[in-house]
Parts: sequence; C-alpha cells; structure tokens
Amino acid sequence: MSEGRPAARRLRDLVEPIAAGVYFAPEAIRAYEELGLNYFEGYFCSRSGSLGRVPGSVVTAAFGHFAPAVVERAIEGGRTKADLDAVLAARTSGAEAQLERLLGPPTEEAARATEILRSLTDGLNPAGRALYAGLSVLPWPNTPYGDLWRAADLVREHRGDAHIAAWMGEVDACEITLMTELFWGMPARSYVFTRGWSADEIDLATARLADRDIVGNDALTDAGRELREEIEQRTDASEAEVMARLGNRQEELFELLRPMAKAIVDGGGYPVDPSRMGDTMAASARRR
Repeated sequence: MSEGRPAARRLRDLVEPIAAGVYFAPEAIRAYEELGLNYFEGYFCSRSGSLGRVPGSVVTAAFGHFAPAVVERAIEGGRTKADLDAVLAARTSGAEAQLERLLGPPTEEAARATEILRSLTDGLNPAGRALYAGLSVLPWPNTPYGDLWRAADLVREHRGDAHIAAWMGEVDACEITLMTELFWGMPARSYVFTRGWSADEIDLATARLADRDIVGNDALTDAGRELREEIEQRTDASEAEVMARLGNRQEELFELLRPMAKAIVDGGGYPVDPSRMGDTMAASARRR
C-alpha cells in the first residue's frame, strides 16, 4: 500500500476489494444467470436494487459514469426477468460466498473490522448521496461476511456519491472516465469502453478535453493532472465525518483490512490492487 496517500484514500483502497469484489464474483454471476440475467443486467439491477424499481434514467444519475443507453437497456431487460428481492438476495449470497472462499471461515479480526466499519456510516446524513442512502435502509444480512461486505459497501458508496459531486462542475461523465484511466496509469481509451461509451462519444470527449488542455498525446497534461488530483482531494474532504468517526482507530482498522484486501486481490476476487492505482501518475508528478 502507498502510505503517502491521504487517510481517506487509504480507507477507500482497503474497502474496495471487499465491497466491489461482488461485481467479479463467479458466485454472484451464476446466481444472476439462474434468474435469467446476463452480466450487465445482473450488475445494474443488483447494484441499483437498493433504490427500488426506479427507471434507468435514475440509475444512470446515481451511478454517474455510464453511458445512459447501456444502463437503460440493462435495467429494462433485467426488470422483465427477475424480481427485485431475488436479485438483491443473489447479490448478497454471491458476496458472502466469494468472501468465504477467498478468506476462509470468519475470524474475530473480520468481526472487529465489521464493527468499526459499521460505526463509520451508521446514521450519517444521506443528503446528496443516493446509493449510500439506499444501502443504508436495507436490512443487514446478519451473517459474518454479509455484514462485513455491507459495512464496506456503505463506506464505498458514501465516497462514490461524493466523488460524482466533486467532478460534475468540471467535466462530464465520459470526460471524467477518460481522465481517470490516465490518472490510474492505464492506457488511454481502455477503461472508458467498460462504461458503455461508443468510439464516437469517446472521440468527442477526448477532443473537448484537449481543447481545454486537460489531455494531450494520450496523457494528462500538467493542468489535467492538477484538476484530477483536485477532484480526488475534494472527494477526500467530503469524507471528513467518516474519518472523524474513525479517529484513533485508523491504524487498527487498516491493519485488520489490509490482509483481507490482499487475499481478495491475490485470489482473483478483484482485478487490481487499488493502492497501486495512480502510482504511475504520482511518480511522474514527483519527477516534474
């Protein structure tokens, strides 16, 4: 882990594999398939399930980064095939099963991590945070790994909602994704396609960023790096209440989460170590 990252970002790095591993869990994917859903229908219907049976336009707004047509097609298709409660149950059982497979039987350390994570968001004001708000009113799974996953997901979505607010006044949904893949040190025009944007939409967004001197030659410019880091700093700042609640338990929680996050990444439960994302960019910035 990059210890130089702000504490709020270090927390993000550690909860990400625990919370978002469900999107890669074969157990969850199989459960959606048994309900008749393809991968995209399973992803969009399950992640947005805490919002209720809202239309695709609302899911697009809540998720922030995706091309609207892709979201609406998946939501409309999935809603005709599976009951919402069944989808949410499949998501929970898939997350639990992957964690148990990768981490082994629940431990006292996992229980303590769950306790701390739950305390970080319990009762927080949900204003402006749609996905966090939806998750916060779902019943808890009341299983060791189900509760760990839910507690981590609440922290994740609380930050994710704030991240959308941090970039909306600066760039649009396609543009922020283009910036983010470069900020993470990924090849240009790679990650952005996973958000459903077409080649034409990506070309236009790239041109808009180039006109503003944010990208050039498939890289962030100095101004682009500064803007993208400023967006991340705003996101960090939005987690002030979460971090205040964590207080002097910070290193305890990080020590508890670190081996779990590593085991999930090493076991293929999450595709990359989040603490390494952006290291290429950060090293380049230090050389300037």
